Parts: sequence; structure tokens; C-alpha cells
Amino acid sequence: MNIRLRIPVLAVAAVTAASVAVVSLLRLLLPGSVGALDDLEPGVVGTLFGAVAEQAVGLAGGLAVVAVVVVAMASASRGAPRTAWSQRAAAVLSGVLVALTSPGGIIPLAGYLFAFSVLAGIVAATVLLVLRRPLVGIVVAGLLGAVVAVAVLGFDAPALFASVSGGFVAAVPAMLVSLAHIGAATAIVLWTMLDAGASRNGFAAWVRRHRVAITVTAALCAAPYVIARASWLTPWPLFAPNAEVLDADPSMRLLGLVLGLGMLTGGVLTLGLVRPWGERFPRWMAGLGGRRVPVGLAVVPASLVAVLFTFGGLDFLVMAATGPKVVAGVLEMALMLPFWLWGPLLALATWGYAMHRRGERSQTPHPAEAVAAG
Repeated sequence: MNIRLRIPVLAVAAVTAASVAVVSLLRLLLPGSVGALDDLEPGVVGTLFGAVAEQAVGLAGGLAVVAVVVVAMASASRGAPRTAWSQRAAAVLSGVLVALTSPGGIIPLAGYLFAFSVLAGIVAATVLLVLRRPLVGIVVAGLLGAVVAVAVLGFDAPALFASVSGGFVAAVPAMLVSLAHIGAATAIVLWTMLDAGASRNGFAAWVRRHRVAITVTAALCAAPYVIARASWLTPWPLFAPNAEVLDADPSMRLLGLVLGLGMLTGGVLTLGLVRPWGERFPRWMAGLGGRRVPVGLAVVPASLVAVLFTFGGLDFLVMAATGPKVVAGVLEMALMLPFWLWGPLLALATWGYAMHRRGERSQTPHPAEAVAAG
């Protein structure tokens, strides 16, 4: 890994893991006296084995990540070109422990946040389109304005946004603690993924060869949820109480459609890992069109989402398995919300993308060599 990437990634891992260890220790030693932290939903370990086990595992995982960082920093200071497989295995194990103790229910919160961020992204993309191609952009802006008018007048969008905003404020402590857990695990995944030694084995070669198929399969994981939410525009809504409830509360229908749009966007962005616009910004984007996409701009958020989906999806399955309707609940979560599959596949797709871009850079001649060759 390039030293300019190694240090920031390890620093993030150390800070977030230390935060996880501190919070876990406080909740372990002072249960019932740490304010909002007492109301966090149990994660996978907490649901299966109880709060004490969850805090103990979280503390151990946080300290283990910090130890991995210290050893990695020492190796970097000695100028070691690659990391031993045993060190990478210990890093992954410590990241898993931290992720398994993340507070439950993080995917719904992240889903709401991402879905509403997509709306802001659509507005920003429209502005860039108007600046680059005014005629087409004005038409798109007009269509977007019409959609907004329908949402406000027909679906009570203001009430929906007010309700969601209030919910986010109440969920800030849970989001911050979850971010520390997921951030520590993601930093460890990035450090392992981008290490030079990790890409020189048979499995890495297999991922490079099949990265298109892996990425497409990952993107298709969005399909069940998107189809279900799209059905809310019909008299036969799936994954909903019934059509009468949606008719009585238009904002609920709008919320479902926004969440479906967020999931669809996630699937499309996943495909970007194997599409040309995942390597160069599209030409219609004013100020960015034609420029190379920084590798970190794709790899960092994709890795974060991969970790979130993997362990959030496992949390969904565990909650369903411990609920009143085990078989039906597990099947619903596994098929309608296949984050348990999307997460690992997205991690492999991201790794394949990173190796592809790294190979691309290694094949690009140094400017001095290019001049000499010319």
C-alpha cells in the first residue's frame, strides 16, 4: 500500500477502534448510567448472548484493532513492502469482532440518510448538467420540478421531511456509535484490501477475472426491494400493510418510493465499479466530465457500505431468527433485503476494482518515459 494511504487509513482505524473500546468499557462498567448509550439496540452478539457479552467482545475487538495498527505502523516505519498473511488475518478478525458488536438497526437509519442524500445528489447532478448542456439540462430541471410539485401537493412531502428530520435527531447517538464500529472495521478492510501482498495469490486472481460477474450479481441484490417499492404505485403494493393504508397516508407511499429510489441508486452505483463512468466522470458533468475518478472516491465509500451491509444484513437475519415467526421472518429478510449477500459481493467487487485501477496505473508509463518513447 502506498504510504500516503497507509497512514490515514491506519489513523482512522486507531481512532475509531479506540472510541469503540472506550464506549464498550463504559457500558460494561457503568450500565444504566451513560445516558443515550444505554438505549442503543443490541447488535448481533448482544441479541444472541446478551449485553455483557457484547460489551466485552466490543472492548476486545477495539483493543485488538488498536494493537494491529501499532504493529502495522511499526512495520511501515521499517519500510516493509508488504504485510505478513498472519497479520492480515489478525486484522480481519479484529475488524469482524468490532463490526459484530455494532448497535442493531443501523441499516434502516443509513437507508433513510442515503435515500434523502440521493435526492440532494439528483439536484446537484441536474445543476452540473445545466451548466454543461443548458438545453437538455433545462428540460431535465423542468421534469424534476414537476416531480417535486407532485410530491408536495399529492404526497404531503413537507410533513414527511419534518417527521424524518425529527427521527434523525433522536438517532444521532446510535449513528455515531455505529459509525465508530463500522468505520474501524472498514479501515481495517481497506488496509488489508490495498496491501500489496493481498493481491498476489490465487483468490485475488480469481476476483480480478470474475469481477464483472461479481459486481453485476451484487447490483442485482437491489432488485427485490426496488420491485417491491415500485409496486406501491399500483393497487397491489408489496412489502406494505395494504393499498387502503397507503391511500389514507400519502406520505407513507412517498417514503417507500424514496427508499426504493435509494436502493436503486445503490445498485446503479455498484455497477459503476465495472462501468467506464466509474473510472472517468461522465462528459455531461460540468467541471468534472472526462477527468479520472480518484480511486479512493470509489473504494472508500464502497468498502464502508460493504461492511455495513454485511454485518447489518446479518443483524437482520439474527433478529428475524429470534422473532415470533422464525421461518417466515428469515425468508423475508433473506430474500427481500439480501444485504447479507450484497455486502460480501460488494467487498469483492470493490477489491477487484481497486486491483484493476492499480494495474491500470502500473501500466501507465512515467511522464519521462513517455517523452523518451515519443
